[in-house]
Amino acid sequence: MAIDLREIYKPHAGQAEMHNSPAKVKVLVCGRRFGKSRYALFELLKTFIDSWDFPVGPETVPPFHAWVVAPAMPQARQAWDELINFIPTELVAEGGIHLDEHFIYLRGSEGRSWGKIEVKSAFDPENLQTAGLDFLWITESQDISDKAFEKVLPTLRSPQRMGKAVFEGIPSLWPDHWFRRVFMSAKRGREGYYWKQATAFENPLLSEEARVEIEADRELLPDKAWRRLYLAEFSEAGGYFSNIDNCISGDELSEPVGGRYVAGLDLGRKVDASVLHVMDATRRQVVHHRSWDAGQSWPIQREGVAHECGLWSMELLVCDATGMGGDIFSSELEELGIPMEPVVISQSKRDNLLKTLAVSLERETVHFPPIPSLLRQLRAFQYRKTSSGGWRAEAPPGEHDDEVFALALALQGCDPAPALGYVPRLTPMTYVPSERQIAGGGLSSGARMMRERREERQRERLEKAGVEG
Repeated sequence: MAIDLREIYKPHAGQAEMHNSPAKVKVLVCGRRFGKSRYALFELLKTFIDSWDFPVGPETVPPFHAWVVAPAMPQARQAWDELINFIPTELVAEGGIHLDEHFIYLRGSEGRSWGKIEVKSAFDPENLQTAGLDFLWITESQDISDKAFEKVLPTLRSPQRMGKAVFEGIPSLWPDHWFRRVFMSAKRGREGYYWKQATAFENPLLSEEARVEIEADRELLPDKAWRRLYLAEFSEAGGYFSNIDNCISGDELSEPVGGRYVAGLDLGRKVDASVLHVMDATRRQVVHHRSWDAGQSWPIQREGVAHECGLWSMELLVCDATGMGGDIFSSELEELGIPMEPVVISQSKRDNLLKTLAVSLERETVHFPPIPSLLRQLRAFQYRKTSSGGWRAEAPPGEHDDEVFALALALQGCDPAPALGYVPRLTPMTYVPSERQIAGGGLSSGARMMRERREERQRERLEKAGVEG
């Protein structure tokens, strides 16, 4: 069976250069619209045809095995649609396309090996395990987690497989991300590795209309984000948040040392954790961090939050009250006497929270210890194009945003940044008793007890310091 892929695919000069490289692993950091995914698709098909001359024993099943891995299924669908539209029918076994399960059986003939291509999501890394692969294509590599990459990397090490790979995407947002590390390793000359870095404008097939659209995005995005997306420039400021490292300071505290404390609570849903950030309201500094896994029951989480509020004599807890679960959870905390500000995170309030946090980071008017989960989420947050053609700030697929929103909520309870004017808030931060409390004659007994405990602890700290009240 003779297959000439050139009849359906004519690579441009940059793609042809990549095809001509004999390297087993190719690492491509290219701007959007360069054509890197189209290249990877036909490199996969070319590898399958080459596999007909690669000897395998009867115990190797399937004789050829390839994966296409994307951060999540919405992104995988693009690769899947291109695969089923461009793959030559001569290569597909009868009834070989399985739409629901996203895999294709490849035809073997004249004693040549048959094969299988599977499209996978990296959203749950635990599902990324197999005996070995002949070809691994990772698309949108910058959004694939380190954990997912650690799961798939061993699939290239089987002695019965060809072990070829294409890792492609735009620049990752932080230096220790696996995609950046692998790219730099290839660039330093690692044996068997090929690298390429190219802009969108290096695609000679790019239409004039596409060029105009790319230029128009300059008006919608910060310059560093635009340059990352289309010019493939590495920049830690190319995400939604910038100046993160300059805001890292201090250590976490296990108990209060004086001061006024507020907190932000982002409630976990499905796979997210619930996260609490305690901040010194005056210094706008995170002093304590706690999280509860999604698997822990809400009564346990509620008791934990109440304990932290009592320990820190919390002046205000700004709590995510989105949805029925959030509303009930915040109401139960309020009934315990905790000074609350429930926040329903609508789209407009979401934008307000993120913009306020972004400005505070840029101006260095918020500070936090080097909490790994917080730093990772801040660095991963990025601009992503919506189906309507606009841009939205969000965590990439497979990543979480609970740390980001817990910090943004806590910041709403802090004092305005000194000498920088008023920091926008969703609502006034002064604690106002609920209608139930007013009807009952003021603060609840729980709130009074919390205030008394706060005053007592303050007196104890002053006495230990040798200061008379």
